Amino acid sequence: MKKLEVNHTPEFLRDIAIALSVLWLILMFIICSVMAKLIAVFLSIVILLIIIGIGCYIESRKTTVKYDTDKVKWKWLWLEYTADFCDVDSVHYTIVHERTRYGYNRRFEIVFQLTDSTELRLNDRLESDDIDDCINGITDNIRLMQLYRFIENVYPEKCTGFVKNDTY
Repeated sequence: MKKLEVNHTPEFLRDIAIALSVLWLILMFIICSVMAKLIAVFLSIVILLIIIGIGCYIESRKTTVKYDTDKVKWKWLWLEYTADFCDVDSVHYTIVHERTRYGYNRRFEIVFQLTDSTELRLNDRLESDDIDDCINGITDNIRLMQLYRFIENVYPEKCTGFVKNDTY
């Protein structure tokens, strides 16, 4: 099996960040209503720093992708994903371009369309140099494009190429 490491970010990560923010607000309200102001402010800041630390840890985790001619497997924290090629109808790639509060978030994403109409998405963060290379037609430096080219060589009938989405 071949391996590569990517900065995979699952789709539900934004939901986790919102839930942690709401949890912090609730804890801050409870602490402020029960304790003295100085202790409440201190505990609120400590809890916020813990939540930020957890977020940074989750964001910085690398995902190891293993693949061969039969399947592609990747694991993010405790979640495992497997795209078995006998269950895959089609494979395409896209570039996700999202505006965030602090700028833009760009990801290269491979989408596995399974026979039961579900989609498995594997993505990797794109840096500015990668975007410039994509515009100039140089995609060999992108790690997930190497995986897509491998799949394209083994299963050319399942690969549909680039699909433009509404975020780009």
